[in-house]
Amino acid sequence: MKRRNIQSWLLALPALIALGVGYLVPLALAFYKSLFAGMSTNFVGLDNYTDLFTNYAFGLAVKNLLRLWCIAIPLNLVLGVLLAVLCVEAAGPRLRLAFFFPGILPAACVVMMATEGASLLGWEDTWTFHEESALVWLAIVLWKTLGYTVLICAAFLESIPGEILDAAKLDGAGFWQCLFRVRLPLIARGLGLCVILVIFNGYRCFREAYLIGGEHPHEELYSLQNFLQNNFSNMNYARLEAASILVVIGVFAVGLLLAALWKGTQRRGQS
Repeated sequence: MKRRNIQSWLLALPALIALGVGYLVPLALAFYKSLFAGMSTNFVGLDNYTDLFTNYAFGLAVKNLLRLWCIAIPLNLVLGVLLAVLCVEAAGPRLRLAFFFPGILPAACVVMMATEGASLLGWEDTWTFHEESALVWLAIVLWKTLGYTVLICAAFLESIPGEILDAAKLDGAGFWQCLFRVRLPLIARGLGLCVILVIFNGYRCFREAYLIGGEHPHEELYSLQNFLQNNFSNMNYARLEAASILVVIGVFAVGLLLAALWKGTQRRGQS
């Protein structure tokens, strides 16, 4: 057993080195530099962090990000599960691949299609500078992340033994009872993975948001990426590094929260 553990660590060593060089070392340097004022050697401690919590633009970006997650995650899971059930029971594997197609489209194509859709709705050409731009961005995030949820949920649904569903149907369970009491509990791990992917892809869709609203979009569309980019353009590196550290801590905290919720769900299921 000891020899097997040593072999496992040796196999994982290249990945650990890449993680340290590519992520941990730059993160440590960013934290160190965030303790100084601007590009000088004037040590200010945590002043850059306290300044962020009182900064209006940073607070607006965090609020918009949390609102995006609160809307996009439930809609993504509901639509993804229903479409995955449809693919498994009726449509077959080809349809689920069609849902994955929007995720690989270039950002310019997605924005062009969104612009055409906005014109069909009768919106004015200046909709990118109004609240409607945030609705279009939300639709883009849902559209580009839905395929991942459909593929993952369909794979987990197909792994459920048919005897379990047949037994539930023999006991009189209908479609919705099988879905909520049999299928969803058995694919809970896949749903957790889908939540993580929606959170991650919410950051990746910044290119579309940037093409819609530019560097200074409407307040409803303003995101953390806009804040980071604007501070980089203004050469406010200390604030940029402090904000980057807070973003990493926030994402890590969300991951720990999801892991804790998953372990709690497993314990309740076992009991």
